[in-house]
Amino acid sequence: MSEGGLLEKAAEQSPSQTPVAVMPSEEAPKVAGPVEAAKSVALFGLFPILLFRAILVYLPGGIDELVLPFTSISLVMAIVFFASLAFVMWRLGLVTTTGLAVSGSGSVAASVVVVSYLLMLLLPMVIGVFLEGELSVGQIEYSEDGESITVNILQTTMSDRELEAGLVVLQSGSQVWSSTANVTIDSSDGESEITIQVSEFYSSNALPNSPYTLKVTIDGKEHTRDLTYSTIQWDSSQWTGADALTRDITGVDGIARGVVKEDPDRCSGDAQNCLVGVVMSGWAGLDTGAEYPARMPFADFTVEAVLMEGNDVAIAYPTITVANTVATWDSNGGLFGSGSGYWGDYGSEFAMGGSVFDANFGKYVPKDEFDSAGDYGCYSFIITVSQEGSNSLSDTSYYEYSTSNSNDIWASVSSC
Repeated sequence: MSEGGLLEKAAEQSPSQTPVAVMPSEEAPKVAGPVEAAKSVALFGLFPILLFRAILVYLPGGIDELVLPFTSISLVMAIVFFASLAFVMWRLGLVTTTGLAVSGSGSVAASVVVVSYLLMLLLPMVIGVFLEGELSVGQIEYSEDGESITVNILQTTMSDRELEAGLVVLQSGSQVWSSTANVTIDSSDGESEITIQVSEFYSSNALPNSPYTLKVTIDGKEHTRDLTYSTIQWDSSQWTGADALTRDITGVDGIARGVVKEDPDRCSGDAQNCLVGVVMSGWAGLDTGAEYPARMPFADFTVEAVLMEGNDVAIAYPTITVANTVATWDSNGGLFGSGSGYWGDYGSEFAMGGSVFDANFGKYVPKDEFDSAGDYGCYSFIITVSQEGSNSLSDTSYYEYSTSNSNDIWASVSSC
């Protein structure tokens, strides 16, 4: 066999080795373990949710009141919840360019995240069932003007509650008004309020012995509150609910006091002490059987006062309007006092001032400003108090104006 043949045979028996390129294996994306997943959930999930829940009510612009459509879920808290969930999953490597890595090595971390967020979502509801406080009705509060009352509804709750309250007002045990009101208990402070206008249920005076009570039926339970003992604080006075619910004037009285004194400028002839004017005063309030009616600071009324000389008008005092003790009238340039004052704050008497001041009598209407002749004879003083929706009350008193031994006399008499 030739040398060439041997070489060919050897080549066939020993095949040449072809070099093979070895490609480096592509590493799988690293996915955090369960411990790292729990840490991330606590730091980037639970913490921001609790933080925003705590400061939600302090956010500006009423942001805390925004809710998801057709739900009572806070829009801000929903955004925080899902934003933190997305960030935690991205941080743990559960979100890749190819999708979610929730299988294989990522299944454990994904399970930790899912379970944790489900607990954060459901745990407040579960805790609320067992730890939700008992609903109660707090004290009754009156507005400063006594025109409305506020009923405080209290309950510790993990979530906002929507309830309907049944309202009934009774006076001396008899129902005078009823209604319903929707109540939303805010979980942030556990409080809600119901406001009732006094004009809706007011029937008649609470004083002296016809108290009002309020029954609130809510969440299946009835709560009763007395409306007479709550306090109303003014700058210099303190009143009760009974005062605020006593508004119908039942007692009226009036008096015209003669200002008789030595006055050379106004006394004529040989008179030593003469009638120089009169001071008119009125009382309006609650008739308790005493000499004068008791004050009624929450009564609104108008007063007409006229001093008559026989059938002629001597003094027609401007109409006085009183609301929450504040009295106003047209002073006619100072002829009738200052035009403002207080009636019913410290008592039920009110002096109707004139244009002249005397240290002993106060401001009086001088006789030379009478619209009548101002002669001796019988005078009558008529005071009339009116309230909207009620009959007027009036009082008439009589006075004899005479003279004796150069001294004028102004004396109260039973009739003319």
